[in-house]
Amino acid sequence: MFYGYATGTLSSRKIERATYESMPFHFLAGGLPPDHDPIANFRKTFLPALKDLFVPILFYAQELGVLTLGHISLDGTTIHADASKSRAISDKRLLELDSQRRTEVDTLFARTEQAEQTEIPEGLVIADAIAFRHERLVTLAKANAV
Repeated sequence: MFYGYATGTLSSRKIERATYESMPFHFLAGGLPPDHDPIANFRKTFLPALKDLFVPILFYAQELGVLTLGHISLDGTTIHADASKSRAISDKRLLELDSQRRTEVDTLFARTEQAEQTEIPEGLVIADAIAFRHERLVTLAKANAV
């Protein structure tokens, strides 16, 4: 399920289909593709625990080097930057941003539940949205630690 979420495969039916069609899913399923009903029931039963595990899994993947978050500059341009007052964050604002990011993550998980019923809106890539929010949470955690 975590690999499915990270790659944008959210619905239990699509995860089941991916275990037949995609080698990474097939490998993670141990060659025994599950039916979509147990996947959906597992998700409903353990959703709070899954939410708590998702962020540490992203941290672990980043530590292993299989997940990279950030910006890539292809032309080699160096840009001078100074700390600005508009970019400084107070402790109060940091806590507000943290709660906002966690709300956004909850919203993304709610969209996962909707994916069981309907298709995801055009142009929305859940994996990118989760990675973006995760990057924000990591930055906020570092700022909070300082």
